[in-house]
Amino acid sequence: MAAGIEHFQNNELESARAAFESARAAGLNSDSLIYNLGVVYYRLGEFELAANAFSDLLNTGNNKLAEYNLGLVAKAAGDLDEAAFWFNRAASESAPEKIRALATLQLEERKQKASSELSPIPWMAYVSLAGGYDDNIASVPESGSSGREGGFAELLAAGSADVYQAKTSTVRLESAAYSRQYPSESDFDTDFLQIGASWLERMGPGRAGMTLGLSQSWFDSEALERTYRMDLSYQVDQCPVVGTGSRCRVSVSTGVVEGGDGFEAYDGQWYQARLKGRKDFTQWRVDAQYRWDMNARDDMEAGEQFVSLSPQRNLVELAVRYKVSQRWNVGVEGSYRYSRYADPHRLFDSRGVLEIDRRVDQRAQGTLLTEYVLSARWSVRGEWMFRDNQSNLARYDYRRQTALVGIEGVF
Repeated sequence: MAAGIEHFQNNELESARAAFESARAAGLNSDSLIYNLGVVYYRLGEFELAANAFSDLLNTGNNKLAEYNLGLVAKAAGDLDEAAFWFNRAASESAPEKIRALATLQLEERKQKASSELSPIPWMAYVSLAGGYDDNIASVPESGSSGREGGFAELLAAGSADVYQAKTSTVRLESAAYSRQYPSESDFDTDFLQIGASWLERMGPGRAGMTLGLSQSWFDSEALERTYRMDLSYQVDQCPVVGTGSRCRVSVSTGVVEGGDGFEAYDGQWYQARLKGRKDFTQWRVDAQYRWDMNARDDMEAGEQFVSLSPQRNLVELAVRYKVSQRWNVGVEGSYRYSRYADPHRLFDSRGVLEIDRRVDQRAQGTLLTEYVLSARWSVRGEWMFRDNQSNLARYDYRRQTALVGIEGVF
């Protein structure tokens, strides 16, 4: 540990990090080591790792020091509401005088900025531009392959701005846009636009939220769906079972869908419940998710034939990322989705015989990914995805692979 302190005093942050992490891996787990490791992570801009380290001190005699530093980490990460929460705790009467004074100073600084007419609105933005190859654009069975495969260009942009902030409340405006264009198969071009407004409130150990949103999707330049949605959520920064370095989020959502011209069969409603969790380790990150969906659409009927567009779905997903170095990350993701449609399909087969059966799909998906950080804002990423959909109705069986390389930025 002494070597780590010496490296830190010489501003050799990477060497200090390596020394402190080696000491912890060897079994040393003192409050001093954890604190120094948190400070190094903070100085390196590794805010999540810094928060995990300081969180480990919350149940020790240095809890007020940990709360103050968690406020600094949240402030540096741009989460001013979270920062205010920790500074308020660090400014309590039970805190040591020096820490209380520092935390109070941070809170006063925030009040002054909030009262200033020139105070900037906290905001963030994300943009990603990628290109890739899709070997089954139409998602059709191999036996009925249309030969539709080819390259694509993909754009994703998202942003948010906190237009109102109080002691425990935040009002946030959000937007997102997505586009995938196939130069050789333009009738499969897809576009999506979404806007929303969220209210976030600090409640107990976590944060509750409500979002109202509007989205519009297009397929082959034609309006596909317009959705009016509402989300309710609650997130805690330390899951009760998993412990420090974790976060959990539960949410329920509902939406009303209006199909575009020619897509009226998609009119209806959908309902969703989701449980997400994350656990951070020194070099590993594990994300898990369970999602339940139910659809109540108008469905599609033409003469004797009928197609249900109202599935009930259950999805489980697991993602693991590993930090190879300060700049390089690799990861793997896997998911399984079970879908059962509300009413039996009635479709003519190739012999002209009307088949009646309820559609049941099982979809497995795996993804390999890698990311290399170019700077504090920009990184490049590569991704390969394989999807295998097995259905009791053979016409819905398919396999699909996509590969892409792109650049992304966070502002």
